[in-house]
Amino acid sequence: MKCRVRNLLAMLAVCSASVDAGGFYLGASTGAMNADIGGFDPAVNAGVLAGYDVYTKEIIAVSLETEFTTTVSDGDIKIMGTKGAWDINTQAAHVAVRMGKRAYMKVRYGVVHNDISVKIAGFNRSESDTSGSWGGAIGWMFTEHWGVQADGTLVDSDVTYWNLGVKYQF
Repeated sequence: MKCRVRNLLAMLAVCSASVDAGGFYLGASTGAMNADIGGFDPAVNAGVLAGYDVYTKEIIAVSLETEFTTTVSDGDIKIMGTKGAWDINTQAAHVAVRMGKRAYMKVRYGVVHNDISVKIAGFNRSESDTSGSWGGAIGWMFTEHWGVQADGTLVDSDVTYWNLGVKYQF
């Protein structure tokens, strides 16, 4: 039994010695908050992303990310001939798995809090919600530190943030 435990500990030590962790990254994005609700046109949001690679090995990285977005141009609403506007702000925390070095694909899953406001015909309504969130991205690091990324993230059951952004890896 002692031999098995010793062998297991030795294997874990060898594996952990070959695993790198680390690397903060920051990003900025802009894109469409696409509401899959009749009468709602997309709002335009801008966001910031901060992440940290907690595990990397060869072409795989696991990261913790947080992202904040805010509406920079309200989306239009038209319901029964009446026009209005809507906006959404989000705060998210995700675990992301990235494959690739220079060119990469990423999937992420986490939680998002959103604040949605609707203004139509003198009527204002705001709601907040926290729910599960998932998304995916493709990116390309054109230097060791700078890259671009195209991303789609579900921020509400009816709203997806489709965006393009830049990334700086420290």
